[in-house]
Order: sequence, then structure tokens, then C-alpha cells
Amino acid sequence: MPVVSKANGLLAEFTIFPVEPDRQASLVEGVIQNIESTLKHNPGFSSGTVLRSHDGLRVTGYIQWVDQASYQATQPFPEFAAPDVHLYEIFAEEPEGSELYLSPDMNGLINFGIFKMKKTENQPRFAELFRQALNMVSEQPGLISTHPHRSLDGWRCINFGHWRSLEDFTAMDSNRPFSPIFGEMLDLANNEYQKTLHQVVFTT
Repeated sequence: MPVVSKANGLLAEFTIFPVEPDRQASLVEGVIQNIESTLKHNPGFSSGTVLRSHDGLRVTGYIQWVDQASYQATQPFPEFAAPDVHLYEIFAEEPEGSELYLSPDMNGLINFGIFKMKKTENQPRFAELFRQALNMVSEQPGLISTHPHRSLDGWRCINFGHWRSLEDFTAMDSNRPFSPIFGEMLDLANNEYQKTLHQVVFTT
């Protein structure tokens, strides 16, 4: 079972595909097949997870690798739009020492807060602000755990948040406790898919 944890020392590949809702199921099957037939047989592969967004507009592959040398980027499918693919490390977590076990029958929903840096040199300051934001949101009702990731190339930060329910996430998002610093964060990076919630559909 894949485990999202700072302590495990694994690197993570996020492969985020945009898709039309009527083609989401087909893309999910394609990503699963790519993991099963190709990626899991590469040395250094640790785990593979596929998530689908509830709005039908995203499919995300979350692949864990033992090190950067083992990383094998997922190849785009020619019949679908090219994905956004980067390799990440976990740089913080709430609660400290938390572990998120991924499985199709897990409770709760996943939110990806996806930020694209306007310049790579913005990432260190953005990560510092992100840590402050985590402290502000850590006591919110319904937040089970959160594991922010930063891409090794400096262009992305993605928060891997585990929420008890859509209602809990919506309540937080409607009255964000980190609003005082959010403006500076948006000066450094563009925010995408903040309100999209996901469900795990496959793990290996």
C-alpha cells in the first residue's frame, strides 16, 4: 500500500492529465495500464496510485521512486492532452510524523493545491510561506493530514491534503485561515485546481 510520508524518503512523480469528463474513465484505464505494464517493472519503482477528480476534468498519477536516478517519466498518451509531469519531494507535513495510506477504499477525499512558480527562484520563499499556511490550517475541522511537495526543478509546489469530507474542505476554503499571507503566495506563484477534490481509484 502506498504511503505518503516525509519520513519514507521517497521521491514522487505527479503526472496531471487534463481531460474531458466523458473521456476520464478511458484515461484512468490507460494510466493504470501504463503503470502495470511498464513503470512497475523499472528498478527503483516503489508504488503507483491513480486518482480521478470529482469534476471529471483531471486524472492524476502519483508514482513513488526510491531516488532521482530511478525516475522514469510517464509518457503522454497521443490521444489525450499532454500531462504536466514533475518529480517532487515532501518538504513539510501536518501533523508532524503523519502517514497517509492510499487505497481505493480509504475514507475521505484528496485535495491537490497546485501552485506554478512564476520564476524558479520563487520556490524557496513560497515553501517558507507554505509552511506558515500549514500551521494556520492544521487545526481545521475535517483535515486529517497534509503533505506539501516541491518539484526538484523549482517550478511547482503541490499540497497533498486528506480531508474527511467535501463539506469540511468547503468550510475551510470559504474562510481561509491563511488569507493574511495568501496574497504574497500568489505574487510568487499561480494557483490552479484549488477546489478540485479527488478519489483514489487504483494503487499498486
